[in-house]
Amino acid sequence: MKKVLLFLIFAYSFSFGQSREFPLKNEDFSHLLMNEETPFYGMISTQETVIKLRIEKAAKNPKRQEQYLVSGYSDVEGNKSNFSGEIVFTQKYNVKDLPDEMLVFGDFTLKELDSGEHSGIFTGKVRIQTLKLMTKDTNATLTFKGKWKNYSGNLDFDVWWANFSPNDISKVIFK
Repeated sequence: MKKVLLFLIFAYSFSFGQSREFPLKNEDFSHLLMNEETPFYGMISTQETVIKLRIEKAAKNPKRQEQYLVSGYSDVEGNKSNFSGEIVFTQKYNVKDLPDEMLVFGDFTLKELDSGEHSGIFTGKVRIQTLKLMTKDTNATLTFKGKWKNYSGNLDFDVWWANFSPNDISKVIFK
């Protein structure tokens, strides 16, 4: 009886302790991430300094289908820095009142390749709103929100960028 109970506890914890698998592994978000070769615009720091960020390359990892390896550059007031990193998609939701659309959420880490006080790491969340039936011509709204921290550790700013101009970034929902 003790072994049966132990087995049931193990089976229960194993089945419910597993993380949900990302359901859109067959989709390719690379073209959306590269934003038609157009930079994303947003704000960084408490002074609301404009940031321009462009993803020049995005490649889906064939061994881990929810992961995209990306590279590009960031530009803040003429301080341009190349970066490389990853975007990992984690969740998909239907859009209320828009049955043909979906929301896709994930996490990003982008490491600037330069050194110095104005180089560091971007981390945070990404949100895509797009059609459920995607083609190469499908458009989407992409929003990134997170933190930038320099390698020295003495600068730490909130940051966001998007391919549209949100009226109030605080009202954009991230998961």
